Amino acid sequence: MIHSIRSKILLAIVGITLITALSITIAFYFKSSEMVEDNYGKNLYGRMEQMGKVFDDSLKEIYYITVQASCDGEMKEQIQEYLSTGRELILEDIASRLKTYKRRYSDIGSVYLVLPKAGIMITSQDYPIYEKQLAEEKTAAIAQAAVSGSMPAIVPDPLRSSSDFLSYIDSIEGDDGEILGYMMANVEERTIFYKYLDGLYDQKTTAAMILNDQGEIVSSQNAEDMGSVYKSRDFDVLYKNGFTNSLDKSKLGVFYKGTFSGCQFLMVVARSEILKDLNQLKYFLAAFLAIFVLAAVFLAYFITKAMYKPLKCLTDTMKEVSGGELDKRAEIDTNDEIGELSCNFNSMLDHINELIGQLVKEEMLKKDAELEALQYQITPHFMYNTLNSIKYAALLKGEKELGTLIGDFIELLQASINKKGTFITVADELHILENYIRLQEFRYEGKFSVDIETKQEANGCFVPRLLLQPIVENALLHGLDMKNPDSRIIIRAGVVEEMLYLEVEDNGRGMTPEQIESLLTQKARKTSGLSSIGVANVRDRLELYYGEKGGITYESSGRGTKACLFLPAYREVDEYAV
Repeated sequence: MIHSIRSKILLAIVGITLITALSITIAFYFKSSEMVEDNYGKNLYGRMEQMGKVFDDSLKEIYYITVQASCDGEMKEQIQEYLSTGRELILEDIASRLKTYKRRYSDIGSVYLVLPKAGIMITSQDYPIYEKQLAEEKTAAIAQAAVSGSMPAIVPDPLRSSSDFLSYIDSIEGDDGEILGYMMANVEERTIFYKYLDGLYDQKTTAAMILNDQGEIVSSQNAEDMGSVYKSRDFDVLYKNGFTNSLDKSKLGVFYKGTFSGCQFLMVVARSEILKDLNQLKYFLAAFLAIFVLAAVFLAYFITKAMYKPLKCLTDTMKEVSGGELDKRAEIDTNDEIGELSCNFNSMLDHINELIGQLVKEEMLKKDAELEALQYQITPHFMYNTLNSIKYAALLKGEKELGTLIGDFIELLQASINKKGTFITVADELHILENYIRLQEFRYEGKFSVDIETKQEANGCFVPRLLLQPIVENALLHGLDMKNPDSRIIIRAGVVEEMLYLEVEDNGRGMTPEQIESLLTQKARKTSGLSSIGVANVRDRLELYYGEKGGITYESSGRGTKACLFLPAYREVDEYAV
């Protein structure tokens, strides 16, 4: 177990250095791997995009040649003449025209004209020029490919049943709309592979192929794969231009899809092959890490040695002081943080000596304060007893109304200065408020009336003590016009969606927007007397207890003012009441 702070600092420096260097090394290696992989993917995608555009343009040209051949009016007349006469010389003329279309583009391996009704296929080949008694299933397959509309289509070669080719097929219709035959411009799979795919292969490539929009393999390294559906277990996204890692992160897939043909170029490369050249970098980074850590250990040794001497001096002094020798002081040899710490420690010892000297004096002052607090507790008790004596004297002399008013004042005074219980129920708050109102009615000789309208669910909710009295007082002193015989105050309490709403509305003079703004923004003034608590005090208490959930608003017109207090409807004394 390490006890010396010097050993801890040394270990911390070495540990931080090792972690930092290791983190930088790992980050640099992975960043380099990412850059190498990204550059390789971009380069391969660029080559694939270029080759894919050439291939797409080639298929576009073959498509146009197929359409032109199928719309050849002279050939259509020859077909109709053959179907009506059966002369074989006409087939040779048609074959010559097919050879002309074949020679128009080098990628075209052959051009076929299939006449389903006659069961004949005419070719652009030197041999055979035409094939009679063509099997019905072969013509049906060609017709089905033409009807499906997915071009170019992969169809079996009617002449060589063991091979397939990529073909654009277009129907030839007679004047009456009847289909006379199908024109086929065919491209050999090996032609596609060697011209467009083989150049993309390198030692890192594990798979390369071209797919049509149906997911069928058009060309790959294995010619026998043509026509089979490619089922990817490595990538969850195909037909998206760009490159991405496989699901298991072991391979890189590069994709390019032609805009005209919809054919998809796909290449798969093992990431280990891409990153093979980075193996040399691993050894360099390991050597760099070792040198960096050794240098850090060497520097940390001398740094901790220089730090430890003044620190040991300070710890020795602390041990002596803890033993009771308060006159000891630490030696200061440096101007660094340890020297500043020693200076502060010496100052602390001087201050402790001063505090010890003041301790007896403070104990005496504390006793005086306790006596003063006990005397303060006697004062409210004396006031209550005195007022009760006046109350009973008034009752004995027949002044029942005056005695009742004094009783109301005693209860109001108790609520004002009582420290026990910060929160009371709405029902208790309204009871205290009724005492205050009776005193004011006596003062103003009944020149105003007060109506209290409360919902049953609001009575049990807890509110801060004396929350409504300042609002009612403000309405009496500044709102009502006592010359108006119909002066009235309405007090309401209700609960809406777990929020308690308390309203004090008067039909007095009203307030201007400037007066309302001043009333809601002025600071509370700490003065004596119940009536000076003020609206600002109510506002501050709501903000203190409830934050944004509580507050007060004012609405006013020329016919009166309404104050609305809103706060959460708590039915139990929660943490605010503690």
